[in-house]
Amino acid sequence: MKKEELIKEGCMVPDTLQEAMRLGRQEMVEGDGETLREYLYRLLEENGRDNTYFDFYYGTLSREEQKKAETALSQEETAYLYGLTLPVNREDVYFRYEERLFSIAVTLSVTEMLFSTFYFPVLCKTVWSNYQGSFLLFSYETGKE
Repeated sequence: MKKEELIKEGCMVPDTLQEAMRLGRQEMVEGDGETLREYLYRLLEENGRDNTYFDFYYGTLSREEQKKAETALSQEETAYLYGLTLPVNREDVYFRYEERLFSIAVTLSVTEMLFSTFYFPVLCKTVWSNYQGSFLLFSYETGKE
């Protein structure tokens, strides 16, 4: 998926912190890895799986960076990633909810190995993972930027 497609789905997809702050209200969500994982899954259930999106930059990383990120994953998760054809350019890193890839993105986020953004347009919320060990939640008025 591309950014334009996410915006059409009602997601707030800011490029910078300043833009995100201008577009909506922000707050920090803090807790340990399990608390943050539970938070994302609660939003997923409230928002609906069919309307949830996330970005995943693993394919754009160097092989060295990928290997470092893989230390937080199980062998099965790593094998799953190897079986995918992930985008290598930063324009195509957006995904509609898919259970296994979403779970991997959450794991890498809560372990601070790879940051992802999670989009919940029904709830009008965007979550930047692990901004200095916490999640940054943006809430906006409508589902459109």
